[in-house]
Amino acid sequence: MSEAVPVTNEPRRCLGTNQDGTPCGTGSELIMSSGYCFAHDPHRALDRKTASALGGIKSNATKRKGIDVGELNDAADAKRITARLVQAIAGGELPAATGRAALVGIEAWLKAHEQDELERRLAAWEAAQKGGH
Repeated sequence: MSEAVPVTNEPRRCLGTNQDGTPCGTGSELIMSSGYCFAHDPHRALDRKTASALGGIKSNATKRKGIDVGELNDAADAKRITARLVQAIAGGELPAATGRAALVGIEAWLKAHEQDELERRLAAWEAAQKGGH
């Protein structure tokens, strides 16, 4: 037989205690059916770990800073941006890993840009050869 839970007018309190031994002060509206708040419920450890990781990811996203490098439209822009990134990495304005990733992206863009330029020149040369014969 289960015992009846006495009904009182006192607000519900979390059954958990803080690290310093004091009772948890979470408001009664946040106490779950287990009698614990989210932070103290022993059956919610994985949920707390997941929430903590997600909170860290979102917090870091708001702290991340980029640098303004302007538009990348031609080889001169790539050269300017590369110089700016190198300065930002060396000066600690941009994390090295982020800077390296950006430099790899610029290198890939530059190769594609050069390939496109060569294809356009070749097409123009071929068109001139056909018109000249």
